[in-house]
Amino acid sequence: MKKSVTQLLMKIYDGRADAHLDLYRLSNQHRRKHGRDCEMYPSDPLQAPLWRVVASLTHARRILEVGCGHGYTAAVMASAAGPGCRVDTIEADPRHAALAEQAFQERSLSKRINVLHGRGQNILPRLKGRYDAVFLDGDWREYPRYIPHLRRLTRPGSIVVSANLNPLFGGWGGRMRGKPAIQSYLTRLVRDPHFRTYIIPGEWHSISVRV
Repeated sequence: MKKSVTQLLMKIYDGRADAHLDLYRLSNQHRRKHGRDCEMYPSDPLQAPLWRVVASLTHARRILEVGCGHGYTAAVMASAAGPGCRVDTIEADPRHAALAEQAFQERSLSKRINVLHGRGQNILPRLKGRYDAVFLDGDWREYPRYIPHLRRLTRPGSIVVSANLNPLFGGWGGRMRGKPAIQSYLTRLVRDPHFRTYIIPGEWHSISVRV
């Protein structure tokens, strides 16, 4: 996105995309410090207002995230949904999980955000109850395995946002592995009678509503 467009949107949002920007910057600093093998890529701050919309539409009291990183989006979601909401966030890298837990403690969010250590494909089968919103922002190669758990862990009206779809469509990650997994995931999700799904061109996210 052009810098001028980013600046314009930030002006329009008038501070509504500014939540936890310090944590966003820390995430990028960590990745640059640790080099090419570090997979900590925080969501764009311009996506932050989306979580206020999702929280309002779902009256969110429980949110699930797969792919915590430094904790930027989990913090944004918790703040957007308010003090009555609890966020469970899954992180496979123990170093990143520890950084996230420290960040939540420093921001007085540790009682509202729970970091689950492990891979999504291993943690999801152990979760119980229903979530009002789910954000997939982890290893897209695992996404097809998540679908049965997305059905089980959501209720009619729940919203599922799926990120990291870019490798299939071009842009960043175009040379990365896992394109067949993304295509399989999206095809199955679009055709699943339990969901209504829209794929956002350009941003390459998908938004699904549980029916």
